[in-house]
Amino acid sequence: MYKISYTGDGATTEYVFAFPFFQVADVHVALDDVDTTTGYTIVPNDDFTGGRVIFATAPDVGVNIDIFRQISLSRVIDYQPTDKIDPEDLNDDFNFLLAAFQDLRAVDVDLASWANTHDNVVNFLNYTLDIVQDKLSGGGVLGLYNNLVSVLASALPVLINDYGSITEPASGDNNDDYGVL
Repeated sequence: MYKISYTGDGATTEYVFAFPFFQVADVHVALDDVDTTTGYTIVPNDDFTGGRVIFATAPDVGVNIDIFRQISLSRVIDYQPTDKIDPEDLNDDFNFLLAAFQDLRAVDVDLASWANTHDNVVNFLNYTLDIVQDKLSGGGVLGLYNNLVSVLASALPVLINDYGSITEPASGDNNDDYGVL
């Protein structure tokens, strides 16, 4: 777990941290071991390798200030079945998961919470595996091809039976058969 601690002096409102994170919501602040979400602003570095926590009011003298990273497991990238998988996106996803696991390993987690996290990670990894295997096997393209063939297989016999040859004019009694398509 990435964490830096300070002790309030009653005057300082700005505290620097230098650890990597993915989004501002990953950075948490605790005052005297109580996680707080108000009374401060997080200003990240451009490359998300650190930043500053700026309090609206300086923490009192002796208050323990902890600034730490706690990544929540959630989907960042949504792979589409018919799109090419960008290796950079895939690497970012795995870096995100690795960072989340690093944070979990450093914290005491109750078993019920861990079971839920474990299930979510397993489901995410299985989903990613299915998408990658589908891309490698050509499943998206093959599925579209099979759908086209099935539509044409049911539509072409109707057209041929109704109209015979393409050069023959259609009779007036069956000119509305295009609704079958």
